[in-house]
Amino acid sequence: MSYLKSYKRLNRLIQNESFEPLISWGLRMALSGTLPVIWGLATGRVIDAVWITLTAEAISWVEMKGSFAWRVRTLMTGAFLAILFAMFGTVIGYSVWLSVTGMLIVGFLATLLKDIGDRASGLAICVYLLFIICNAYPATEYIVLKHRLALVAIGAAWPVIVGIIISLLMPAQQPFRRQIALIWRAIAALVETTSRNAGNPRSNEVYAKENDVRTAMDNSYQFYGRMAHQANTDRQQYQLILLRKTAGLVSVNVIAMGEEMAHIAIPELNESLRIKAAALLSALKEAANRISVFVITLKPEEKLLAVSHINRLKNLAGLIRQYPLPVEEQQNKAIKRILQLSDRTARLLENAILRVEQMGEDVPVFRSYSLAKTLFLLKPKYLLRNAGFLFNFSTLTTRYALRSAIAAAIALFIYKWFHIDHGYWLPFSVMIVIQPYFGATFKKAIDRIAGTLLGGLAGSLLLRLPTGLHIKEAILFLTFILMVYYIRKKYAFAAFVITLNLVLLFNIESAYNNGLMVTRALCTIGGALLAVFSGFALLPTWDKKWLPSHLAGAINSNYEYFICTFFSAASGSSWTKNKRMVESKNSDVFDSFNRYMQEPGTQKSEVYYDLITSNVRITRNLNNINLEQDEKKTEQSLQLPVIQQARIDECLEYFNKFISYLPQFDPGIVIKRKECPDDVSSPIRLNDVQMVFLEKIIIELKAMIQGIEKLLGTGIAD
Repeated sequence: MSYLKSYKRLNRLIQNESFEPLISWGLRMALSGTLPVIWGLATGRVIDAVWITLTAEAISWVEMKGSFAWRVRTLMTGAFLAILFAMFGTVIGYSVWLSVTGMLIVGFLATLLKDIGDRASGLAICVYLLFIICNAYPATEYIVLKHRLALVAIGAAWPVIVGIIISLLMPAQQPFRRQIALIWRAIAALVETTSRNAGNPRSNEVYAKENDVRTAMDNSYQFYGRMAHQANTDRQQYQLILLRKTAGLVSVNVIAMGEEMAHIAIPELNESLRIKAAALLSALKEAANRISVFVITLKPEEKLLAVSHINRLKNLAGLIRQYPLPVEEQQNKAIKRILQLSDRTARLLENAILRVEQMGEDVPVFRSYSLAKTLFLLKPKYLLRNAGFLFNFSTLTTRYALRSAIAAAIALFIYKWFHIDHGYWLPFSVMIVIQPYFGATFKKAIDRIAGTLLGGLAGSLLLRLPTGLHIKEAILFLTFILMVYYIRKKYAFAAFVITLNLVLLFNIESAYNNGLMVTRALCTIGGALLAVFSGFALLPTWDKKWLPSHLAGAINSNYEYFICTFFSAASGSSWTKNKRMVESKNSDVFDSFNRYMQEPGTQKSEVYYDLITSNVRITRNLNNINLEQDEKKTEQSLQLPVIQQARIDECLEYFNKFISYLPQFDPGIVIKRKECPDDVSSPIRLNDVQMVFLEKIIIELKAMIQGIEKLLGTGIAD
């Protein structure tokens, strides 16, 4: 039994590695960081090896998620930044005031890079780590500077070479497939949560899983933002983009099924029917899971399993149709609607498998990129276009960058002015701990302090071991892997391993020093406390202030989605784009609300939650209306029955009344208001199902108007 559990655990680890290759990332870092140390020990040039390893480690933090082109450009950019800021820190390190000024510049630039997200957060480490460490050991002679830059250049070139070689061996479309597979896995988790909360589609847990799907979609667009019409000359990318779109439609159907479950008295159903209904959702979850694995592995056996679960889904839907349905009309309609959505979802799942098959063989990069094509990736126009992301300023980004820069500069001034031995851990800790929002900064500070203290203690004990056993070198190799593996899973443990790694790296042949360990611990605590304090005192970002603005943006985006759906002739071709935009806005405001509830202070309003969830449900209903429109096979009529048009106009009137309040939430908001037309009809004809969704939108708008008037009346939104 224990053998079986170990096998399952190993199998799960291998499968997770396929989705998020953290171990392979750690091995890449371990290879880049450990070999120079071995060279240094063999040649007696340990200090030189430490500089090479430090640079290699900084660049290895660049996460290689995107295409081969993205990886090459990012690695080359990381190498350039590492050399540039190593030289910058080395040259000005002799002067306190020049160092503080330099830290202001570096802190601002590195924070802009961190704020971009996965695309550039690793580059931020290349900037501030090399600057801070090199600034702590300045060079006043040209020969020292020249030697330092040579070591940094070697350290920069080594992980670039390792990263490019690894990338050349990977299948060309694997990174994109991995992003899409994560979307399908998030959908499987959404199905499971929807099943567990059957009858309660407004559960906060369901909203959170829906948000996870949206986050996975957004992450995919960060690296692969092309649309299908932009990639129609690239067969593989074209099919993958359509596969991503299919995943988005499946998630809409799953959410719609959850909404319908609220109308069914599940305990009153026939037991056999309940079992088959639960099995139907289980089959849907397993089908999404197997498709996610098939997308990333392309193994025929995974396709076979996915097809098996899809067939099971269709068979279960057929069996449920054979049962006598409840007499109560609302429950009867809900069950029929769920079965209809199940059929549509099964077709979408089959389409997803077809897209993967039509993509064809995914050959390694070295077979799809010629040398000339690879060199073409480094053209200045591409590098400048990527640099444009860095200077996409917003109020929040600028405040965060300034706060980080000032806090780090203060930390560097303290350690330079008071000549604290190894005091560079002060600004280093500030740059690691500080986050855009107070709650995240406070949590990371706690994790950082706990991990650093324990890591320093463990490192101190390890330094007592005899050097001849090479245990320290072996543990150093292991720490490279573990700190990458836990950096997103459990930051406290990652901080422990990072501290252990740095202690071993800087003391690979040094004697144990109690004073140095204490200094490092105190500097880490001081840096973390300074980061937390800056969240209060230096241009603080409180969601109590920004939540109304996020909410106004999400509501306005829904308004534009409504206008596009009912009053635009091109609504059918662009509704998925509007869906994606408004769901991203909903995700932003949902995250903002969660941060708002965690902020210090007593006056909080749950009305915000009601407004946010109502706005999400309006998006869901608009999605369902557009999905129904896509399913129609008959030609659309340009004339609507009078009753339908009247309800559409009534919905527009409620929307217009509601958005008139938005400037009180965000004075700078731009609203493209549309008045109720006198002689213009909506270009789509609504069926009975769509009319139900329209009625639900009207109900939500009425509730939102009452909620926003209540919120403004309390003064909390001011």
